[in-house]
Amino acid sequence: MPASGPLGEERRVALINRLIEALGEEEARTLMESLPPVPWHDLATKDDVFLLKDDIRASEDRLRTEMHAEFTKVYAELRSIRIETAAEFKTLRAETGAEFQSVRSEMALQFARQTRTMVFTMLGLAMPTWGAILAVGLA
Repeated sequence: MPASGPLGEERRVALINRLIEALGEEEARTLMESLPPVPWHDLATKDDVFLLKDDIRASEDRLRTEMHAEFTKVYAELRSIRIETAAEFKTLRAETGAEFQSVRSEMALQFARQTRTMVFTMLGLAMPTWGAILAVGLA
């Protein structure tokens, strides 16, 4: 009674022994080595390989299309972020420029006040000194 499925190790040994008796050892081993280790119906045919190749190509095409769509989406998002960032920097630059202008104006005003204070202080110190020099010179 033939069994379906791969040959068990015991059946392979029995088969090779019988082949050795019928064909000789070298021929028996050559024949056994040419038999696949799996049933014939499990072996892939050229048609199977071509179908698999077509499936792989279809998968590659589908993957390429999906990747292109994702890259397009990511590119659009990055472009949007770049535009938003540029706008934010422009706003920040304008705000910072206005703030610096305000600080410059305040500093100019404070320097003017400080200069005026120093001039009047020096004049206040110089007047008595000039007065004393004039008084000594006239006397």
